[in-house]
Amino acid sequence: MSVIGAAVISFLSVVLLSAHLKPHIRRRIVGYAGVLDLCVHGGVIWLFFGSSTIGLLQAELAAIFFTIYVRGYRWLRGYERLTPHGWRYYPGVM
Repeated sequence: MSVIGAAVISFLSVVLLSAHLKPHIRRRIVGYAGVLDLCVHGGVIWLFFGSSTIGLLQAELAAIFFTIYVRGYRWLRGYERLTPHGWRYYPGVM
């Protein structure tokens, strides 16, 4: 149970940090969700490789929560991608 609690706290700290970003910056970051997933999960494994299994498990669970948050944000709020003509906005449900 403590692993899940620590993962939730880590995830909420990242969400609170992202609240300081402007909405168009957040949309641009989540527009590249595949690259973001690779960086987040690869970074977690690289940083916590060789540490305790519980620490790696907690960090990876927080990264999974972050991935779900990014996918939900894309679906609800939309995202932006860079095209040859500049940033293009793809609207979400809301």
